[in-house]
Amino acid sequence: MTPRTILHTIETSGPGGAETSLLLLASKLNRDRFRSVALLPREGWLSQQLRAAGVPVYFADSKKWYDLRLVKEMRRVIGCERVDLIHSQLPGQNFYSCLVGSLSARKTVATYQGALELKQSKGWKDGVRQAVVSRLADAVVAVSEDVRTLLRRAHFPAERVVRIYNAIDMEKMRVRGNGHLRHSLSLPEGSLLVGTVANIRAPKGYAFLIRAARMVIDRIPQAHFVAVGDIDPVLSRPLFEQVETLGLKNQFHFLGFRGDVPRILSELDVFVLASTSEGLPLALLEAMAAGKPAVATRCGGPEEVIEDGVTGLLVAPGDPAAIASAVTELLGNPEWATRLAKAGRAKVEAEFTIEKTVGQYEGLYERLLNGV
Repeated sequence: MTPRTILHTIETSGPGGAETSLLLLASKLNRDRFRSVALLPREGWLSQQLRAAGVPVYFADSKKWYDLRLVKEMRRVIGCERVDLIHSQLPGQNFYSCLVGSLSARKTVATYQGALELKQSKGWKDGVRQAVVSRLADAVVAVSEDVRTLLRRAHFPAERVVRIYNAIDMEKMRVRGNGHLRHSLSLPEGSLLVGTVANIRAPKGYAFLIRAARMVIDRIPQAHFVAVGDIDPVLSRPLFEQVETLGLKNQFHFLGFRGDVPRILSELDVFVLASTSEGLPLALLEAMAAGKPAVATRCGGPEEVIEDGVTGLLVAPGDPAAIASAVTELLGNPEWATRLAKAGRAKVEAEFTIEKTVGQYEGLYERLLNGV
């Protein structure tokens, strides 16, 4: 049987959680049943990763809220590659994919990665986009129960909304620390390392994390913090100033984007996610899969991954004191931290593997393409 062709498309080029989810899915689908191609706005991290995985990549960008050039190029790719189904990520591309899918008589799957994608929809243009997806998408995927609830509140048809969790490749997390990170940072013997993996964006809660770091270091002077993620030059400026003002220049280290996240995670003593809003954060899953005790905020998706006091610790968002208290507890009680870490890893291994998520998407594709 000839594999069915899936067009994966997104409005950003990465790196980030949505882009990583697209990459994992496009590269891990059963190639006897499905063939992946991708349509992206521009060259970047994601296009490089997709090519390395053997996925053909096309480019088309939207310069305004409704760009006929993007519609035309999407239809050209669909015809050229004989696309059977379009799978899009993020609100802007969900709109175009559903519109083009309707014009081209192709099935469409639209994925929403987070609450902010719905909560921040403002004005009539966003309203039109959302209405088009709600009306035309054959299936709308929510990456968490929290996002599914928001989609239903936004009047998406309940029978077409499906929850499929984001997931990770567990094999990539089987890395042992070799001390390279600590050596590169010239950390003193006996240092404790707390880390986060999050691009510098407003919802990631960096200002709260930095304040929490000051509180932790006041109690545990040998603690150091590392932050891995793409650095926005505008949003990072006040954060760098905050680090200076709080006297953390030598103990709060911004590492920028890194391609060796599994190795960095392997050297942490505690992982922290200080976000104010999340769908289903891959960084949290990766840290737990790496066997690290995790602290995360109650901001949506993390509550579906962490059972407080069992597989990690949950704290209120926007509360530096609560974050600091949780981190301090874990650093001060390594045996308890180890128990949480083991339970957290087991949770991820049971529920959030890429094999399980890919299987669910393959089942959804088959149902739509076979008219079930």
